Amino acid sequence: MAHHHFTHTDRVLLQKLLIIGKSVPFCAEALGFHVSTVYRELKRGQATTVIGYSVRLAQDRADNLRTQANQQHRKLFSGSKLAKQVLHWLRQYYSPDQIGDKLHLSHSTIYRWLWSQGRHFIDRIWKYLRHPKLRRAYGTKRRAKQRELLKKRWIEERPLGANNRSRYGHWEGDTVVGRDRSGYIATFVDRKSGYLLAALMTKKEAKQFQVSAERCLVTIPAAYRQTLTLDNGTEMANFEEIERRTELKVYFAHPYHSWERGTNENTNGLLRQFFPKNRDFSTITQEELDWAVDLINTRPRKK
Repeated sequence: MAHHHFTHTDRVLLQKLLIIGKSVPFCAEALGFHVSTVYRELKRGQATTVIGYSVRLAQDRADNLRTQANQQHRKLFSGSKLAKQVLHWLRQYYSPDQIGDKLHLSHSTIYRWLWSQGRHFIDRIWKYLRHPKLRRAYGTKRRAKQRELLKKRWIEERPLGANNRSRYGHWEGDTVVGRDRSGYIATFVDRKSGYLLAALMTKKEAKQFQVSAERCLVTIPAAYRQTLTLDNGTEMANFEEIERRTELKVYFAHPYHSWERGTNENTNGLLRQFFPKNRDFSTITQEELDWAVDLINTRPRKK
């Protein structure tokens, strides 16, 4: 299907097809649009003609919509008539959102203009603003996320013994979710042996996952605590603390690459036999979880 707007040529062809009696689905297929898109176009060009559609009306209405949309993204220049109007409404204690609605202007444009002003201007205008420090959220979270990504070790840096499963002590970690997020299970699996460790969590948060990792993994002899490969869930945010407390080097699989932690994913599937997706995890006890983990660890496994 086409992913573009109707052009004048498209509208003329649509009108010709309708005149010769073609159906809307036929027109949609011939023009390369979804049927719903064609119906919206017919509504836009609705007219009292034989076929009920007018190219001229449809084009005029589309042009008007485009003009209005472009107005939202006009630039503000200090000293311009538009900037003076913005200042007027700011002094009436209107928020940038409210001013944007009134002047058909994007509130982002107003904020960008305010951020571009000097300290002297802000000192004069700050008393009219609800948030006088003009904290700019855009970019801050993105930069924080970039800093976090730079801290991570990625899976391609993992040692050969972890990649080829030739040594014990290289683990994968994940979280299993209960029905309606009623509870969670933190799981840790050795890549070579398939040995499973698991702990209950009431919330999917970084501190609880960190405590679960510590409780499970510090019970393992230091020689078998080499690496831990995690996904990029928010509950893994305390990975540096996990490293410090468990003495494992933490690595991360790439986002949406679940096959890079295939051992963990498959073992979670085995655990689901005991704790299916429709199970209320708030009813699970650690003793019940330990029982299921012991059954998995002591029965034969294909490797």
